[in-house]
Amino acid sequence: DLEMLGQLRALGFKRARDFMLSFYARYLSVTALEVPVVAAVHGAAIGAGLCVAMACDLMVVDAAAKLALNFVQLGLHPGMGATYLTPRRVGAQRAAELLLTGRRFDGAEAARTGMALEAVAAEEVLPRAQAIARQIAANAPLAVRALKGELGVDRVALQRALEAEAFHQAESYGSRDLGEGLAAAAERRAPTFEGA
Repeated sequence: DLEMLGQLRALGFKRARDFMLSFYARYLSVTALEVPVVAAVHGAAIGAGLCVAMACDLMVVDAAAKLALNFVQLGLHPGMGATYLTPRRVGAQRAAELLLTGRRFDGAEAARTGMALEAVAAEEVLPRAQAIARQIAANAPLAVRALKGELGVDRVALQRALEAEAFHQAESYGSRDLGEGLAAAAERRAPTFEGA
């Protein structure tokens, strides 16, 4: 939401950092659920939206979906757990490439790299995700809940990453680079960053 980013620029550092921590907690609360969550990604998932999908236990994605972790292309430090969730899904080197370039990729690549469990045709995304969820739900609840806890995110490590991201995003909100990134996105042109 580019408009929200513009509004956050008007807040001071502390208020922006606190807002981001609250924002992250709201959407990433999916990681605290006792039951497995299957994400069904149909269409575009860019930035924070892709992070929410990665926070789920499993992800089925439209093979043609437009995906990106494009924070840096806007002049913004990544947030929403991107620095924790992405390496966990695709490994350190691929995560670094995706986060440092901010490039777009499709659902087929997401499945090839392990970010998504499967890439399927758009009309099959929700039925496939529901089929996986039904298969999981048919199993012993105590065992499934225990596995969810053991396989799930390291809540301490995720929180540490979120705190660092909120700090750096709050710094980004005061930068000229974010202003330039937002203007360039609105004008559909390449940004010219100054590092300030």
